[in-house]
Amino acid sequence: MQPLDRDSTHALGGKRQPAGLSQHVDFMKNMKKTPYCGCLLLLVSVNVALSPMAVRALDYHVNSAQTLQNALTLAAASSVSNNIYVTNGYYTGNFNYNSTTGNYLTLLAEPGVTNTQITIDGGGTGASMNISGTVTSNITVQGMTFLRNCGSTSIAGLQIAGPTNCQILVKGCLFLSPSNSSGMGLEISSGLNATVTNCTAAGNAGAGTGISIAGVISNVAVQECTITTNTGGWPSQGGGLYVSSANANVVAVTDCMFSGNTGTVGGASCTATTITLSGNNFTGNTANTGNGGGAYCCGTTLTVSGNNFNGNTANNDNSIITFGGGIDAQGANVRLSGNTFTSNTVSGWGHGYISGGGGACCSGVWTGVNEYLPATISLSDNTFTGNSAGDAAYGGGAYCYGSGPLSLSNNTFTGNSTENTGGGAYFCNSATNATLLCGNIFQQNTAAYGGGFVLSAPTINLLDNLVVSNGLNANGQGGGIWVDASAMLNMINNTVTGNTSPGSGGGVAYVMTGTVELLNIYNNIIWGNSAPVSGGDVWVSGTGQQTVFDNNDADSIYGVFSIAQNDIDLSPQFFNPIAGDYHTQGASPCKGAGSISAPSLPSTDLDGNPRILNGSVDLGCYEFTTAVTHPADTNALFVITPSEFSAYAAAWKNAQIWTNGPNPGPNPVPANYMTRAGYLMTNGGAYTNDGSARPLNWKTNQ
Repeated sequence: MQPLDRDSTHALGGKRQPAGLSQHVDFMKNMKKTPYCGCLLLLVSVNVALSPMAVRALDYHVNSAQTLQNALTLAAASSVSNNIYVTNGYYTGNFNYNSTTGNYLTLLAEPGVTNTQITIDGGGTGASMNISGTVTSNITVQGMTFLRNCGSTSIAGLQIAGPTNCQILVKGCLFLSPSNSSGMGLEISSGLNATVTNCTAAGNAGAGTGISIAGVISNVAVQECTITTNTGGWPSQGGGLYVSSANANVVAVTDCMFSGNTGTVGGASCTATTITLSGNNFTGNTANTGNGGGAYCCGTTLTVSGNNFNGNTANNDNSIITFGGGIDAQGANVRLSGNTFTSNTVSGWGHGYISGGGGACCSGVWTGVNEYLPATISLSDNTFTGNSAGDAAYGGGAYCYGSGPLSLSNNTFTGNSTENTGGGAYFCNSATNATLLCGNIFQQNTAAYGGGFVLSAPTINLLDNLVVSNGLNANGQGGGIWVDASAMLNMINNTVTGNTSPGSGGGVAYVMTGTVELLNIYNNIIWGNSAPVSGGDVWVSGTGQQTVFDNNDADSIYGVFSIAQNDIDLSPQFFNPIAGDYHTQGASPCKGAGSISAPSLPSTDLDGNPRILNGSVDLGCYEFTTAVTHPADTNALFVITPSEFSAYAAAWKNAQIWTNGPNPGPNPVPANYMTRAGYLMTNGGAYTNDGSARPLNWKTNQ
């Protein structure tokens, strides 16, 4: 006969009886051999199945410090599952559970008692609670507060060390620091899998790391936690969260808030084979003398998606390198997608080593000898705004370095800066794999070299990028772009305009240091840039093997190309550059002036529209088309609904970035675009595009 659940019933002697004989035994009367002083009251529920007569579980109900410890001691010695229910109260002591038998432990609040009504305090002399075992299979702790009053930053309010088969769950707990106290919040030092969910770890100036998980051999999940104002005293690698396991298969940190944490890594430090950061907010964290103000990740496969990095800082004390004000991601496969990086900072120049990546640094794993292991790096659909890399650091918005395939697509870099190289971004790739930049926007970034970006690699494809209004803060080259392709550069259908340099190469600086380079520069608009010394639009140095500059719109050029033909020098006739709209009008001389035989010709333009229309190609990153919808029309059905207009108007009112663009400067949504959307919506919503100057090109159907 199978044991029945204790809450079910069983027919016995014609009467309905509990299937588990629940015996509530007064601890004082029935455990007389156990010395005890106090007013109550450990109640033990022994759940016994009718057939066979074997003990299934023990339930303990406690309401004082001593009965809590008694329950932990008895549960550790039992060979069955144990549930310890804690009622509301303040429990002071260094509570301990150390099991050598095969059982489960669940420590939880009594029904109806919240986590703020139960406080477990170590009293300044050690861990508030230590749970360990050599055979225990599952450990669950939920719904209570542990004070980080431990007397040392190397001791945690709750410490858990499980055996290699142990499943650990910590849920709905608070790890809080009283004034003038010290201690980590939660430490999990061993186990098979660990999950921490819906917890808060809040520290103070004397506290240690918020949550430390090291030695778990399989999977770690940290979910929906708030980790704030912690200081990485130990382990020094992470102020807020520290996860480290050479054997862990997966570390996933999702939907958490990291704010105001400080350590060698500020917010979260994760080292494992596979790491995922998704849906987290990293705000105001600081890495002192280390990497990753918001987060540091090191492993084989890293996926960082949908996170917000805002106001994080990575500092350098002139003794070591420093990377990643927002995040430092090191791995064999690194992917960043759909993240926002705003006002993050990296600074420092450590004894000849470079530092960089105000918003993000992506690279292969650092070997410790100024070398990186090969890596595949992909950045897509990220937004970098107002990040900075000071003190001679590289890459105001992003820094990508190493060897392996490098791909950037559909990212936006706005208002980033550095005192050195690559205002929007700095990319350096030593691999022979092609480096691809496609469909990105670089605007209003500044640097000493390469205001928009700097890119150095053997083989480079620059396709469909918009590089506008970037500049230099020193007498360098490349107000928009500084590029050095040691083997081949294909620069096809980009728009580079409004960039400035106080020296040379206002638009693009092409640098060749050898005799083997092949440059294919086709179908670009490089016009309306400025540099008072030389090369207002284009500056080229060196000879290479062959350099082709065909079917472009450019004005001021310094240097010579092997072949330069079919180029024009005429105003591109942008729709509305003041409002950030760099589409060309129907009467533009750039319409149909491109070459359909250009190498690596992209199949679509920056809007995603077909590149070849009616057998011809336009110059620049946009094809002229009447198929483009108003940005407020988010589902692109040529109808603006009231809800779409309300969302667009709210973005305009709150100066928020609008995903469909254009987003010019400090007030992203242009006012005339917003009013045009309102006009269309109030006149039925349905509209067409007649191809004239925007936004008046969108006409109602009435």
